Amino acid sequence: MSIREEELAGRIVRGLNRGLESMDHRTLAQLRSARETALERLEQQPGWAIAWSGAGRGAMSFRSWSPRHVVSVLALLAAVSGMVYWQHAQHADDPFDIDAKLLSSDLPIDAYLDKGLDTWLTR
Repeated sequence: MSIREEELAGRIVRGLNRGLESMDHRTLAQLRSARETALERLEQQPGWAIAWSGAGRGAMSFRSWSPRHVVSVLALLAAVSGMVYWQHAQHADDPFDIDAKLLSSDLPIDAYLDKGLDTWLTR
């Protein structure tokens, strides 16, 4: 945190504390009660995470996977597999294979250098 951010945070805290001094005790009690209720609810909400070693608090075991989780994982695997297949299919031939095809073709090499070859091939 930079010095300017620390100064701003300090000014905000001081302003909030000044606001607390001017509040009546009933309002402060309601705020305190609401804060404690929120903290209790926060602690009661179970979180989930994949446990890599042992079953810790909030760990999600494979038994508790819902169909939504399974479909998500399968969709991810299908997307990655499709991407790998597409990238593999996009690779050009090996340069040695290209040279071998060029040298073994019926056309002489000079024909490939001719600018009119593209128009002849399109007809």
